[in-house]
Amino acid sequence: MAETVVFSEPYVWEFLGQIGIVFVAMLAGNVLRTFIPALRKLYIPSAIIGGFLVLAIKQIPGVGAHVDNATMEIICYHCLGLGFAAMALKTAKSERKVSTVKVVESGAIMAGGYLIQAIVGLVISIAFFLLSSGGFYYAAGLILPMGFGQSTGSALSWGSNYEANYGFEGGSTFGLATAAIGFIVGSIIGVIYLNIATRKGLVKPRRALAAEKDRVIVEDPNEIPNSESIDKMSIQLCFVALAYVLAYGVMRLLAMVPIKAVGDLAWGLNFLWTLLCAYLIKLAMSLLKKKGAIKRYYVNDHLMDRISGLMFDVMICAGIIAIDIEDVYRNLWMLIAICGIGTVVTFLYVRKATKHAYKNYEIESFMTNFGTLTGTLSTGMILLREIDPDYVTPASSNIVLQNFPSIPFLAPLLLTLGFAGASLTNTLIMLGVYTLLFLAYNTFLFRRRIFRKRYADKPEEVWTE
Repeated sequence: MAETVVFSEPYVWEFLGQIGIVFVAMLAGNVLRTFIPALRKLYIPSAIIGGFLVLAIKQIPGVGAHVDNATMEIICYHCLGLGFAAMALKTAKSERKVSTVKVVESGAIMAGGYLIQAIVGLVISIAFFLLSSGGFYYAAGLILPMGFGQSTGSALSWGSNYEANYGFEGGSTFGLATAAIGFIVGSIIGVIYLNIATRKGLVKPRRALAAEKDRVIVEDPNEIPNSESIDKMSIQLCFVALAYVLAYGVMRLLAMVPIKAVGDLAWGLNFLWTLLCAYLIKLAMSLLKKKGAIKRYYVNDHLMDRISGLMFDVMICAGIIAIDIEDVYRNLWMLIAICGIGTVVTFLYVRKATKHAYKNYEIESFMTNFGTLTGTLSTGMILLREIDPDYVTPASSNIVLQNFPSIPFLAPLLLTLGFAGASLTNTLIMLGVYTLLFLAYNTFLFRRRIFRKRYADKPEEVWTE
């Protein structure tokens, strides 16, 4: 006899209730953003506003018990992987043709941003550890590139990992708080600098001719039709789910390796394994299309954008809601020091690098890189749209295509996070390695300035409208 399905189980409704809290929070954030002009002018996303709204309400006695931080962390963690899957599955047919050298240089700038954040973060956290006689976690600084450079999900994942395995008290909350601060930095500092640059006349008006404006391609004529037996959106979700299931298989295999550092990589880099699996699916679909096994495109870029946007909005909002204020107080001064100094160093480095690498569109490139290195890609694109609404410059294509070269550039950092956090000795070793990598990447990036004689007769690539 079949078992009776019980639809009134409390845990089922509790989980759905937590999801409901996230969506109501985002809706409330959007309402506040609509009616408060200052929030609109600072380009603070509705997900961030809604997250902080619920975080404030949580502090009311008796109310916070209705918000389950553990569930919010689960939502945040998995939305990270699902969002990356949707981003990676895009066909990117509409990207502008840009120089391969510039794409590689963009990857070097992004990797350099991560590394300088890791270096600064580690120097500060090691100093706090030594001055407090072990009262702080020595490798806490590695959360800075995860929270600023990566995302809420990555910061949560590694903060939780360090908390569970290496004694970083309040590690998960430290990661969530770092990511939240990063979003605010990207929005507010980015807008302030944009206004300063505009007043100084550094920003040029970028408008495409009406006939040449980029249009949002909602549907390609060679795609599967909407009138199929399964909805087109369902097909997109199936591909996203397939990428995540394959990534789960990779993580399970890695977790079986009897080496703790490998196990850390398995679950701490869910977004990376999802990204790789999504690229493999996209490659397989491309090969099948070339061989004629399939006649139409199954992936719709517009719908994948909507899916990734949803996942990242939910991830950001849930991540902020999951912050435990008491844990923030435990590491407050270290958090302020790491995020404050990290912001200044990131700003100065990105400004210097983009000014050198991108001729005639350095401000546009600074906006995209700084926004991405403190918030997410969408933060960078929002800032870019204010000065280049029609994407006339190659800045938008550079920031998207740089993901390909940045993966090998960032691999030494991402793959050693577990090793670096295992002991103070390991942390010091990796601090030296990260410093050498930072110098190597920037030697490549600034090669024309460093090796002037070698490049004296070679004209530098300059973009012109």
